[in-house]
Amino acid sequence: MKLRIRYVFSFLLVIFALSAQSQIKIGEWREHLPYQKAKRLLVGGENLYCLTESGLFSYSLNDNEIAAYSKTKGLSESEISAIGWEESSQSLLVAYASGNLDVISDEGIQNISDIKNFSLIENKSINSMTANGNFVYLGTDFGIVVINLDKMEVADTYFIGAGGEKLVVNDIKINSSAIWAATDQGIFKADLFSGNLADFNNWEQEQGISEYQRKCEHLQFIDGDVIVSRLVSETASELYRYRNGSWSNFSGSLDRIYSIRNINNSLWVIQAGKIRIFNSNGIENEVLEYSGITEMHDALVVDGRTFAADYQKSLQEIIGSRANQIKPDGPLSRNISNIFSAAEQTWAVAGGVTASYDGSAEKAELFLFKNQEWTNYSKENTPSFSNKSDLLRLTNNKRDQSLIYAASWGDGIFVFKDNEYQVNWNFENSPLGTKGISGMDSDSDGNLWILDANSSAPVKILSPVGEWTSLSYSTLANRADMQKIVCLKNGDKWVLNSPGQALFAFNENGTLSNTDDDALASFFVRDENNSSIGSKVYDLIEDEKRNVWLGTSSGVAVYSNPGNIFRTGNFFAYQPIITIDGSTQFLLGTESVNAIALNGADQKWLGTANSGVFLISENGDEQLVHFTNENSPLPSNTIQRISVNPGTGEVFFVTDKGMVSYKGAVTAGTESYNNLYVYPNPVRETYHGDVVVSGLIAESTVKITDISGNLVMEGKSGGGQFIWDGKNFNGSRVHTGVYLIFCSNSDGSKSKVIKLLFIH
Repeated sequence: MKLRIRYVFSFLLVIFALSAQSQIKIGEWREHLPYQKAKRLLVGGENLYCLTESGLFSYSLNDNEIAAYSKTKGLSESEISAIGWEESSQSLLVAYASGNLDVISDEGIQNISDIKNFSLIENKSINSMTANGNFVYLGTDFGIVVINLDKMEVADTYFIGAGGEKLVVNDIKINSSAIWAATDQGIFKADLFSGNLADFNNWEQEQGISEYQRKCEHLQFIDGDVIVSRLVSETASELYRYRNGSWSNFSGSLDRIYSIRNINNSLWVIQAGKIRIFNSNGIENEVLEYSGITEMHDALVVDGRTFAADYQKSLQEIIGSRANQIKPDGPLSRNISNIFSAAEQTWAVAGGVTASYDGSAEKAELFLFKNQEWTNYSKENTPSFSNKSDLLRLTNNKRDQSLIYAASWGDGIFVFKDNEYQVNWNFENSPLGTKGISGMDSDSDGNLWILDANSSAPVKILSPVGEWTSLSYSTLANRADMQKIVCLKNGDKWVLNSPGQALFAFNENGTLSNTDDDALASFFVRDENNSSIGSKVYDLIEDEKRNVWLGTSSGVAVYSNPGNIFRTGNFFAYQPIITIDGSTQFLLGTESVNAIALNGADQKWLGTANSGVFLISENGDEQLVHFTNENSPLPSNTIQRISVNPGTGEVFFVTDKGMVSYKGAVTAGTESYNNLYVYPNPVRETYHGDVVVSGLIAESTVKITDISGNLVMEGKSGGGQFIWDGKNFNGSRVHTGVYLIFCSNSDGSKSKVIKLLFIH
C-alpha cells in the first residue's frame, strides 16, 4: 500500500524549548506531564532524546537546554510508542500507538497518517524503527512498514509470518546483506537483495535457537555477530548469538533485559539495577551499578558522557558515583485523582481506588503549580508521605486559603499551610477511621467537613481551632462508596454517592452535638414531572447564583431551588435547553458528564466521558467552546477532572492520558481596583493579539477613549478581565497614542482610570 502525507504543520508554530515554564497567552495551551518513567534514549544531531511513558523531551548536549515535545507544541498525538533518527535529513521520527507518524526536521512537522487510518488492521502500534539510507523501517504490531523519507510516503509493507501472517515486530536491524526482525514469535530474516520482501516466502524464521518461537525483544550487531535478547519470563531474559551461520547461547538466564547496545564494540546489557558489559565472545568484562538508579531501561555513552533512562527518576547523567537528573518541569504522575485551584495556585494529587474500594497503591504525592512551575511533594522532601499512598481529595479552608487539605485512602488527611507541611490527621490522633477519606469541603466559617468511609460516624468536622466532631447518619454509615461533599452557601451539605446511588443532603441546624434536630433527605434526580434525569450522577457543584449543577449519565441537571430540599414540594431539577445547528436539545443529553467547573463569569466547563470538554454560558443555554482531541491539544476525549485557576483564568483538564491546561479569557472578579492593570503595555506595532485589562471587579463597565476623550470601545467584563482586540467600533486598528481606560463597578460606587500606550 502506498501512503502519502496528509498535512504539514508550520515549524514556526512549534516552540519546543522549555528551559522554564512561561506565562501563556489567552487561547494558548500547555501540557503538565510527568517525565519520570524514562524508557528509551536516542542521539540525534546535537541532542539526546528521552522517551518516557508520558511524553518525549530532548537535552542539548552543548548548552544543556531541555525541550519537551507534545500536542501543545504541534505533535499529532500524545501516546508516543517509539522514536528514531535519520542522519542525512537530520530528522526526528516520532511514532504513536495508533500507527501515526510525525517526521520533524528544519522544514517542520510532516505527518504520515495512513497507517493509523488503514481500517483493515486493528492493532497498529509502531514499536521500533531503524534507518537504512533514506528509508526507515518501522516495526509494528502487524509487520514491517517501509517509509521513503525523500518522498515522505510509505514505500512498502511486509507481512512476514508464515503464509503472510501478521506478526508483532519489536525490533529491526539491518546489516550489509540482511534485514533482521525480532518478533513475538522469534527471529525472522530476509536477504536485502532477494527481490520482493513483501513476499512472505522471502522471509525465513531462524530455528537454530531452542524454543525458537519465544518472544524476542531486542537486536544488536557486535563484530559481525547478531545478538538477540529473548524474553524467558516477566522477570528473566537470555541472550543468543548468531555467528558463522549458527546460533549459541550467549549469556544464560539473566534478570529482565530492557535494552542492549553496541557501545565501543562492547555489548551493553541494560537491566533494572545494573549494566553488564560483554565482549564479542560473551565474556563479561564489567558490571556497572549506580546508587539510586534501580529501574534502568536504557543507557548510552555520548562523547564520553554516560546517560541512563530510569523508569522512576527519568533521564540521569552518571558522573562518577553521582547521578544528575535531567527532565522538564511537571508533576510526578499523570494518574491525577483530584485537582483544586485557589489564589493563583493549582494543586493536584495522584491515587485511586479499585472497584472493591481498596487502594491502588499509588505513592502519596502532592503537586503545586505556582508562578508557572511545579513544586512536587513526595517522600523525598515530605517524610510524612513515606509508606503512604493514594491521595484522592483536595480542598482549602474558605476562611484561611493558605490552608490546604489533601485526603488519602487509608492514611488520613495531610495539612499544608503556606505551602509547608503541618500535620497528618489519622486514626492515631483524631476520630478518623482507617479505611479512607472519600470527600472534603470547607464551609464559610472555616470548618472542614469530611466523609469518613466505612465508619459508623461517617461525617467528621474539624474546626478552625482543631476541635473534632463526629456525626452519625444511618444513610451514610459504614459506606465506602461516598464520593463528594459540598457545603452550600445556605448551610446545607450535599453528599454524592457512587453513580446510581441516591444523593444525600443534611443540615445540622447549628447544633453539632445534637443530630436529633438535623434536617435529612435522600433523593434521586427527578424533574418537575417526577421523571428521572440520568441514572447516574458523577459530579455536583454550586454556582454563583446558588444553583446546584449535576453531571449525570444523561447530560446536565440543575436545581434552581436547592433550598427546598427539606420542604414538601417544589424541589426538582431541570435540564437546560440548548440550540445547536438549528436543533433544540437537552444540554449534552446523550453524554455522560464527569466533571463541572466554574470560571470567573459563572460560565460552566463540562467534561464528558467520550466527547471532550464544553464551555457553556452562565445559564447553560449557549455553547461557547467545544474542545476534543481532534481540534485541540487534549490528549484524550475522556475528561475526568476540571479546575479553573480563578486568579489567572487557566483551565486545567485532567484526562485518562494526562493533564493539559488552556488559558481562558475569564478570571474571577476582585473586590476593588487596587490591582488593576493592562497588558501588554505598551502595545507595539508588531503586536496583533488581544489587549487584556485585568484586576477588575466582576461585571465592570470598561470604556476606552483616546487622550481627547473620544470613545473608541466599551463593554462589560464577565469576571475580572476585559478583552480588547485593539480596534475601534468600525473594526479598524486604533491610531498611535495614549489611551485612557475607565473602569467602574455596576453601581458606579468604585472606579479607576489607567493609561495605555498604543503604537499603530
